[in-house]
Amino acid sequence: MVTASLVTQSRAVSVVTPTYNRRERLERVLRALDVQDADPSTFEVVVVDDGSTDDTASFLEQQRFRFELRHVRQANAGPARARNVGIENARGELVLFLDDDVVPAPHLVSEHVRSHDDPKLAVIGPLASLPHYAQPWVAWEQAKLEVQYDAMARGEYEATFRQFWTGNASVRRENLLAAGGFDTEFLRAEDVELGLRLKKLGVKFRFNPRALGHHHAERSLDSWSRAQQSYGRLDVKIFERMGAHNEIEVLSDNWRHLHALTRGVVKSCIGHPRRHAAACRSIRTLLEASELLPDRRLARHACSILANLIYWEASAKELGPVRAAQVFG
Repeated sequence: MVTASLVTQSRAVSVVTPTYNRRERLERVLRALDVQDADPSTFEVVVVDDGSTDDTASFLEQQRFRFELRHVRQANAGPARARNVGIENARGELVLFLDDDVVPAPHLVSEHVRSHDDPKLAVIGPLASLPHYAQPWVAWEQAKLEVQYDAMARGEYEATFRQFWTGNASVRRENLLAAGGFDTEFLRAEDVELGLRLKKLGVKFRFNPRALGHHHAERSLDSWSRAQQSYGRLDVKIFERMGAHNEIEVLSDNWRHLHALTRGVVKSCIGHPRRHAAACRSIRTLLEASELLPDRRLARHACSILANLIYWEASAKELGPVRAAQVFG
């Protein structure tokens, strides 16, 4: 958990960016921050180097920008701890979290600032898609994000703590300190878990589609698969913390909204390790080949089924047989 520290030479905004072995991507983000339409004297950038081994530290030492750049190095401990270190070192009243693969549009900082008309507010900007992603699993994940962004922009529903994705989000430092910062036991979904604690403090969530950052996402299929597994397990823990057995209600609702075919495939594999492994292996083989194939629609369907196979198996294990039976009916 994060603790308050002595802060001097305050700024209106502290942009906090954790990074790990992404020097070239980080440089692209910093160059984009240098051409923001916000007055550079009003914001600083705090880069937390999470134990990089690619000369990130020496690169940062040599950089000069219109804004003040500060960087802190720590032994590799994951994004939750890195963001907590960023909060501890932030001098701004407002902390704007920006990932090292999210390139900000020129008005991102000013749009976040403009949106904060309430001290108990968290503002979420979109991790907007690039025109093309070579990896179909990344393209699928981005498409899922865009569906939610479009729905929120149309006013179909308001943002909640479940959309508090700190690739592009801002909240007052005092609220982060009051909530205790990120839980370092969460190596994924740490932002949503913090969002829940912010909600319990009375913080509201607002989506601003103009606070735009372009997501230069790239990850291996293995990394993507591990993420789905972590989300399945950690979502149970997060929803448990809502109280009153909300994990059953939320997960049951999520399950009911899946396509019937996906539900059928997933349900036939849960509790059958060999069948589950064979199904995942077959889909992975298809996806690895699909990088060279033109049928993106088939790849999207395959990604959806694989993600749900991995996610719901992990959820079922975390729930245990009694609660899992309640979710899956």
